[in-house]
Amino acid sequence: VGGAATPQADEIAIRRDLSRLEAELQAADPTAWVYCYSEDAMFVGPGDRPVQGRAALLEMAKTMTPLRELKIIPQRIESSGALAYAYIRGHWSNGQPGATPTRVRSLLVLRREADGHWRVVQELMQVDPDAADAVVGATKDTK
Repeated sequence: VGGAATPQADEIAIRRDLSRLEAELQAADPTAWVYCYSEDAMFVGPGDRPVQGRAALLEMAKTMTPLRELKIIPQRIESSGALAYAYIRGHWSNGQPGATPTRVRSLLVLRREADGHWRVVQELMQVDPDAADAVVGATKDTK
């Protein structure tokens, strides 16, 4: 597509692709979001073992509770060449009345792929320590 992208153009494209990820995580197809990750992606959730590769991510996606009211909020994005990182905060619910929203922070490493889209190569997610009611799993058992 001629010439190197500027950091500003990269940030616009990364924000576009993070918005796509946000939409796909809430899609009717529970596996739709996986294609926002690279073939060789690694995901590490809070207290979980790493999930490596798209096939393993697809299996994980099939077991996930559908996410609702999901928001990805980029805090910082930096890029250099075909690699970038994004520090994000996010939250979602499982759609159940009275459920406590899950609030997280993630560090994403992204790579611009041949089709021009930025895909997640690595994600390290943790519960947001600033959210007093943050829980993983989107529900809190008070019994």
